Amino acid sequence: MIHTFELNNKIDEKKAIKLLTGYYEHYEVPEIIKDLKREKGELKLPVSIPGLISADISYVTDECYRIYLRVEPQSLIIGRSTIEVFDCSYDSVKELRTALDEAIKIVSSTLSRSDRWFVSRIDFTKNLTSEYVKECVALSKQGKDPYRYKDIINKPGSSYRVAKSVILNFYDKLDHISKKVNANSYNSHLIEEAHNIFRIEVQCLNFNKLKHLREKFELPSKSNLYDYLRTDIAEWIIRYYYEKVVGRADYYSLSEAFKIVEATEWSTKKKVNIKMWLRLIAQAKSVSKAREQFVAGKTVGSLKTAVKGSLNTFRNYENACKEIGMNPVTIPKDWGINFIPNPIKTIDWNLSEE
Repeated sequence: MIHTFELNNKIDEKKAIKLLTGYYEHYEVPEIIKDLKREKGELKLPVSIPGLISADISYVTDECYRIYLRVEPQSLIIGRSTIEVFDCSYDSVKELRTALDEAIKIVSSTLSRSDRWFVSRIDFTKNLTSEYVKECVALSKQGKDPYRYKDIINKPGSSYRVAKSVILNFYDKLDHISKKVNANSYNSHLIEEAHNIFRIEVQCLNFNKLKHLREKFELPSKSNLYDYLRTDIAEWIIRYYYEKVVGRADYYSLSEAFKIVEATEWSTKKKVNIKMWLRLIAQAKSVSKAREQFVAGKTVGSLKTAVKGSLNTFRNYENACKEIGMNPVTIPKDWGINFIPNPIKTIDWNLSEE
């Protein structure tokens, strides 16, 4: 349920010097301190611990420094890279606490144990399985853009949406791993593990989003890492954003979607209107773009039929499709596929239906 988190902690200059002398010659440390103060950047420490992705130090102010640790908890626990994610169970949290405290001691004996660090980022993550991963990525790119979210990279293999405090990344894990890992390398096992994995990541990046989680789940105002490592929190946030973008309904080709619409007990007028609405979404290749076109008015199909309506009507059509289990994003005809089950259905959620 969690792939990555970032912790940070402040230390004074005396501790910073002691920490740096563990990695550099004594004569080098004063110059490093000067550089940190002058450039106000981050220095990556030469640490090699499986699961500890990076350890950095930066100068803050008033002889104060900040240490950042970026961690992949499941890899830290098992001692090697893995596609599996941390599951937030009681036993796993216990294992993590031990492994993380040991890793922090290796970084420097001057540093506090893990429950005294601030949390600055958590990537809530779920590995969904599908025989149609590439197709699911492409279809999710056509899903709804939550308010103020934008795809700033628009690359194949990833459905990527960014806001100020959250990044949503739904992607093909095999495609991602294949670009980073060689089949003959030490981590070649990751390639096999990544097959059929459609990964969902909700990256909570800053104070505002973490504050929202604290308030929603009534966590302490000064929560530490272990307060956030709860299954209910992880499941809620993953499901919430997945449903915002993709929804729970299955995908159908346009021709199959029309058959489903015709099989309903809706009025003839409603059936005609929703079929034209589905054509509009297929033509726009985006639910969000189709919504704008629907309100402004747009012609669709070879007959150039005009489609126009209110925002409320658009939402009503969305709800109608949701009720019959049909995703408004349809499978392109040239794929030669009529049906793709929604990967979210491979998960047994512990949460009650909302």
